Amino acid sequence: MSFLVLACVLIAVDGDTLRCDQELIRLIGIDAPELPGHCRDGRDCAPGDPLESKRALEVLARGTASIDRQGRDIYGRTLARVQVGGVDLSCAQLAGGHAIYRADWDQFGLVGTDCGIAKPPQAASAPPSARRARPVSAPKAAVTGWSYRNCAEARRAGAAPLRRGEPGYGAHMDGDGDGIACEPFRR
Repeated sequence: MSFLVLACVLIAVDGDTLRCDQELIRLIGIDAPELPGHCRDGRDCAPGDPLESKRALEVLARGTASIDRQGRDIYGRTLARVQVGGVDLSCAQLAGGHAIYRADWDQFGLVGTDCGIAKPPQAASAPPSARRARPVSAPKAAVTGWSYRNCAEARRAGAAPLRRGEPGYGAHMDGDGDGIACEPFRR
């Protein structure tokens, strides 16, 4: 992966989108709560406090940024991995509970793998450049200090079932106390 150091001030638009001058940058692999009025009827929006999610991204975005552009979405936003001060912003938003992981928005599963959320993809499925170098992610301790709010959120993120000690696990989701949360059936 090649990273480009940006010469702009990053401004958080919401919990998963940044502005760099005229460019809108959408962090891949995550979905943050929508700002008031943005979650239309029938849309499955990420749970949580959208203003807190945006504030967290504002704090994380301070400093020298690196961007790994991966394409554009249907709205014309740049889809990218962004690091500030060596911290992957997608991983940090997940670790802080300010966003949920979306495997369907993580083409090669690298965000899930680097953030400790998902199993690594098969080596043949990732592009050669992605296999050689991985972006620096949030510290492991930070990633394991959060849990999904409920099993529905964990399932939407593609993380269920979760085992005790894995990122995203919470005892409140393990009804039978066997160390496996959000299992398809209870034993």
